[in-house]
Amino acid sequence: MIYKIIILVMCHLIGDYVLQNDFIASTKGSNRYHMLVHSILYCIPFSVVFGIDIRLLIMFIGHFIIDTSKARYNYINYTQDQIYHYLYLIIYLI
Repeated sequence: MIYKIIILVMCHLIGDYVLQNDFIASTKGSNRYHMLVHSILYCIPFSVVFGIDIRLLIMFIGHFIIDTSKARYNYINYTQDQIYHYLYLIIYLI
């Protein structure tokens, strides 16, 4: 179980930071297409490690909603953004 949690966190960090370049980071709030691209890129590490299933779709939709709430509408701050992402990782475990 701990191993799976570590892998999930690594997938999150790779998808949310490593695969997001500066251009996408700066434009995803004002451009829905860039948010879509970011959300797809975010899911790549999860799909490589765990395969494609309904959980991946849930992660994609959740990531899109959470990041849109933060980057486009400023409804949540960075800390809340990360808390919501980690809650989705817990859901992914189920």
